[in-house]
Amino acid sequence: MSDPAALVLHTPELWCLTGPAPTMRQAHCHDDIELNVVTDAPLRYLFGGTLAEIRPGEVGLFWAAMPHRLLDSPADMSRAHVGWAHVPVRTVLGWSLPDAGLARLLGGRPVVAPMEAAGVLDLSAFDRWTEDLATGSVERRRIAMLEIQAHIRRLLHSVRGTDLPSVEWDGTDDGVRHAALMARYAMAHFRDPITAAEVATAAHLHPNYAMTLFRRVTGTTLGAYLTQCRVAEAQRLLLTTNATTAAIAVEAGFGSQSGFYATFNRLCGMSPGAYRRRSGSSQSAPDRRNSAGG
Repeated sequence: MSDPAALVLHTPELWCLTGPAPTMRQAHCHDDIELNVVTDAPLRYLFGGTLAEIRPGEVGLFWAAMPHRLLDSPADMSRAHVGWAHVPVRTVLGWSLPDAGLARLLGGRPVVAPMEAAGVLDLSAFDRWTEDLATGSVERRRIAMLEIQAHIRRLLHSVRGTDLPSVEWDGTDDGVRHAALMARYAMAHFRDPITAAEVATAAHLHPNYAMTLFRRVTGTTLGAYLTQCRVAEAQRLLLTTNATTAAIAVEAGFGSQSGFYATFNRLCGMSPGAYRRRSGSSQSAPDRRNSAGG
């Protein structure tokens, strides 16, 4: 039987749709670049260690390999109409984005900006892409992909040098705030062999209560959360550096190379080397460790 508190992993997949925001009962992740636009009501995420809000009239862009959960909003979530686009990261890597843009995209924090930063972008564009991608026309699919790429490029170019504004949500309960503090600590220290007690201390809570609260808010355990942070960091290093897998295992916080291989295979469905080859990366790829952050 699967663990109901395990982090939900989805297979990378190219798709677009529009509609009301769904309820996420658990944090999840998928190796896609996700583009969202929002109308009517905000989307509120716990993304890695960040509380992020995408408001009506804004666009959000992030690498969804980082653990994230759409949190329940005090507003009626059915009013938050959203355009969603998922593009597998291996496809995005084929676009040869500027190093600064790629670093921003894989840096572990979402990009949130006014919709016009991505060009003329609204829900009708997502409807058009949904229709184009569903057809058997190679040319229509190519047009949709070129349009999606152009919006992402324009957004990354427009927001370079800016940072995600701090978010203070009206009505956010203390549970979410405490869980965010713990997630932020986990994101900052996942490379180290940290304990539940250390994470609880970051939120000034007793460890037993802290772990119960973390699971309630994120829908997953601290252990699963930390593991996915380490895997996401390993993915980033495989995509953006020429480091060996042995060095990546250490840098991403795995206690042993064998443990790294076993965990990466289990969560990604392939070996680290296969992941690097599938994504078009190689040992001769330029080392972007300094620019990619983390």
